Amino acid sequence: MTNTTKYFGIILLAFALNACNNQSMNSSGETTTPVWLTQVGTRDIQEIATTTGTAKAAKTVELSSEIEGNYQLQINPKTKRPYRLGDVVEAGAVIIRLENKEHENSVQLKTKEMAVDIAEREWKGQKAVYEKGGATEKDVLNAESSYINSQTDLENAHMDLEKMEIKAPFRGIIVSLPYYTPDVKVASGEVMLGIMDYSNMYMEVELPENTIDKIKVGQQVKITNYNIESDTLQGLVSQLSPAINEETRTYSGYITIKNPELKLRPGMFAKGDIVTLSKENVLAIPKEIVTERRGVSTVFTVENNNRATEKNITTGISDEEYVEVVSGLEKGEKVVTKGYEWLRNRSKVRIMK
Repeated sequence: MTNTTKYFGIILLAFALNACNNQSMNSSGETTTPVWLTQVGTRDIQEIATTTGTAKAAKTVELSSEIEGNYQLQINPKTKRPYRLGDVVEAGAVIIRLENKEHENSVQLKTKEMAVDIAEREWKGQKAVYEKGGATEKDVLNAESSYINSQTDLENAHMDLEKMEIKAPFRGIIVSLPYYTPDVKVASGEVMLGIMDYSNMYMEVELPENTIDKIKVGQQVKITNYNIESDTLQGLVSQLSPAINEETRTYSGYITIKNPELKLRPGMFAKGDIVTLSKENVLAIPKEIVTERRGVSTVFTVENNNRATEKNITTGISDEEYVEVVSGLEKGEKVVTKGYEWLRNRSKVRIMK
């Protein structure tokens, strides 16, 4: 055997030994995946159907002048200054007065008050005479009729005078108040005032067809708006249409909203989370850790041997963050919340804290 042959034989032997060593090292080594855990616990879960709409005031009115007259904006007794936009007004408060002496004189209020007094005395007198036999029943009835007619004339006179005043029909907030120069003559039929009561509001909403068996009248609704994200207002589903729109595949409904602090304003765009189902004290885990494989829901748990176990679970209702676990897990088991993407059944793990 030549020296060259011996030299190549030694090199081949070295390569063979090195390959055996590498194979041995690879077979004995195993990747360890870092994971983060949480214990399976219980919590309350509400299943939500979300909709949106424009919030509207439950009460709104626009008042116009019924007669012509000279414009006089009244003083707000709460602020000691003339009424202005945004003021809270009480029911019956006179906001604007239209001065019109000709109309006031034509009503003849004093004359009609006197007519009522005279008619009442005549009626009482006829009743007294009738009891003594000096008058007929017809005389008494005629006197009573005159009294009633005079009362009606007086009521009409008061209503005619009230046309000179623009009053708030309910407690609310001034939302429109067209400007008029004091003492300027305003014609009949001019818009004078707009008032809204939005302590209670409503939204008209469109709901998807697939929720028609879930959403019911009386269900609670959580109302939010991007301007009041830190506050959630309470609402209720008040009406639902049974008919589906053929074009949009939706059905309409109404949501009433409690807005006692007036945080939600008329015209605001709001989101409504309708609570379609609520369960208390159920096993629950974060939704994001559940993996769907061929229609089967799975999660990874870790036991004392630091091995990951893939488990099939049955889920129930869910909210934005958590899902109910109907079967497959027990309270107190440790499930993987981070690092599960790299795991397989029986993978070796390192628990991180």
